[in-house]
Amino acid sequence: MSQRPLSLNARLLLASLLVLPLFLGLTGLVLERAFDRSLTTAAREQLQGQIYLLFSVAEMQGTGEQAQLEMPPALLEPNFERLNSGLYGYLSTRAGRTVWHSNSAQLRPELPSTGEFPQPGDLLLDQIELDGQPHWRARYAVIWEDDAGQDHDYLVTLLRDQTPYRAELASFRRQLWRWLGAAALLLVIAQSASLRWGLRPLGRLARALDAMREGSRPHLEGRHPAELQPVVDNLNQVLDREQSLRKRYRDSLSNLAHSLKTPLTVLRNQASDSAPDKEARSVIAEQVARMDQVVSYQLRRAVSEQQQGSHRQTPIQPAARRMVNTLEKVYREQAPQFELAIPDGLAFPGDEQDLLELLGNLLDNACKYGRGRIRVSAHGDSEHLHLTVEDNGPGIPEDQREQVIRRGQRLDTLQAGQGIGLAVAADIVGSYGGRLTIGKSEMGGAIIKIQFPNHA
Repeated sequence: MSQRPLSLNARLLLASLLVLPLFLGLTGLVLERAFDRSLTTAAREQLQGQIYLLFSVAEMQGTGEQAQLEMPPALLEPNFERLNSGLYGYLSTRAGRTVWHSNSAQLRPELPSTGEFPQPGDLLLDQIELDGQPHWRARYAVIWEDDAGQDHDYLVTLLRDQTPYRAELASFRRQLWRWLGAAALLLVIAQSASLRWGLRPLGRLARALDAMREGSRPHLEGRHPAELQPVVDNLNQVLDREQSLRKRYRDSLSNLAHSLKTPLTVLRNQASDSAPDKEARSVIAEQVARMDQVVSYQLRRAVSEQQQGSHRQTPIQPAARRMVNTLEKVYREQAPQFELAIPDGLAFPGDEQDLLELLGNLLDNACKYGRGRIRVSAHGDSEHLHLTVEDNGPGIPEDQREQVIRRGQRLDTLQAGQGIGLAVAADIVGSYGGRLTIGKSEMGGAIIKIQFPNHA
């Protein structure tokens, strides 16, 4: 059994579920990186301001080789004064000799390796590991002139613990993904609701098609969205043309039937009145009967083929009881016993006349060739409608079953005295996309099994 394709609603919702996490994930990464950059920029500006603060309070003492840049014993920034505050300041010469460090760096008075001496006026910001913790390192070089006019190169290095910034970034990340997750859930709910609302016209159209197929409506009615209205209009036009053609076919076939029946009646009457002898009358009557049988068969076959597009649903049980009542009167002397096992409400997916024709041919054959017991049963499942007719007669030999069903395909095979009921039944079943098979019944006779596709 092939797997049922996903509905449009499921397809669109699945596509949203695939795209939405990707989109929100990229959005979250972009926002997270933007926040990280903003923290880094804020730290850079803060460290630069603190470097300028140090230079604003620094004073050059002495001249020449004795000259040295000195800092006041206390600074306005409290983090420079508190031990292990996470902010550490150093002042060093180009030779790498540390000439000052903040009180917060009492436990690490020596400046970590500064690397290359930067160009004066350039602020360099990078990251280093200090005691296993990440720190920002800001370096700024200046040229300081002493009272004698001699230049001296100095480097200010600030170290800033990143732990508070990392904690802030982690908190932002948690909040961000929590809100993005909630937004994703709300978007999925909104998307599902909007898809149901947007695809509702398709559901109405499907229900209208079902109602039309069942015969309660001749056309697709009502107004539909602009995207569907051309489809609805075209379908109605096709239905109008199909119904018009079917009516024309019926009228033509009815006219043909009347045109042929009248000459056949005249021939039959003439044979009985004016034939020279009894044998000749018998031959003429036999051939006329054969012609009448062939004409009736071909008319029924053509009508059944034109009925294939019928949109009606015909209850099976009332039609079967009606046909049984008729045959009980026809075969009153044989007194056949009929057994019906058909659930209430089970419907044939087609025209009532076709159903009566089908049951009439099958039950008539069972009455003719059976031995008085006939069983008719039907049931349906999700895919098929099953109809069976069986009797307690001699049955049909296995090597002749296909031949009996196909008998109606060639006119020259319809020998006098042979019925065409199974051929007509097979044609009616085939016109609805069904299948007719013949088997051996548990009752001893033939069992005719019919299977129709279930479009209900």
